[in-house]
Amino acid sequence: MGLPNGVHHLAICTKDMKAQIEFFTQVLGMELVALYWMHSVKNTYHGFVRMNDSSSIAFVQGPESGEIQPQEGVSHASWTAGLVAPGAMQHLALNVDTEEELLSMRDRLRSHGHWVMGPLDHGFCKSIYFAGPEGLMLEFSTSEGGAIDQEAWIDPEVVGLNGISREELERYKHPQPFESRSGTVQNPTVDPDNPPMRFPPGQDAVYRMSDEDVTARLSETTPPVQPKAG
Repeated sequence: MGLPNGVHHLAICTKDMKAQIEFFTQVLGMELVALYWMHSVKNTYHGFVRMNDSSSIAFVQGPESGEIQPQEGVSHASWTAGLVAPGAMQHLALNVDTEEELLSMRDRLRSHGHWVMGPLDHGFCKSIYFAGPEGLMLEFSTSEGGAIDQEAWIDPEVVGLNGISREELERYKHPQPFESRSGTVQNPTVDPDNPPMRFPPGQDAVYRMSDEDVTARLSETTPPVQPKAG
């Protein structure tokens, strides 16, 4: 119960919202579905391009976006297999259903003047690779509806190099089920000297708020444009 079943949205910072929207809509063919002031964040806006009704790619731009300088190998990879700082996104792979659709996306990208590598056959998927605006490393992949075979694709050598025991591997492959407590589990106490998130000055009061207060005080459900009746 309550297991993640897909990506609702992946948020990527940008200093040029329009350039990202132009690329993802006109080059990749995704629809712009939301562009609004980001809730509870001053002078910052949020844009969403649609993958399907429950999955999007989002972009975030604020007044300091242009002041934070990107650095290859830290903020973003120099190529789709390059390394970045821990916790940073290394590359983004988008799904298509068939190899025919994969080649169609390659045609679409190349017709817009973008260099594309592949497809490469990785056994459990086939992929093409390319770069988007601001050094964003991107991939399209297809497994053509097939699931990844754990027994074939978990390498014992790599398991050992990561210090994973046989017992731990079984736990990772088959996590224990969790029985929901209907949302009654309380937050742990936060160490103010080592908080899990560092909010702007004056906003760390959220750590002392109840769940009900967070929902009531921070939720914003009204769209920027009211839909026309009928």
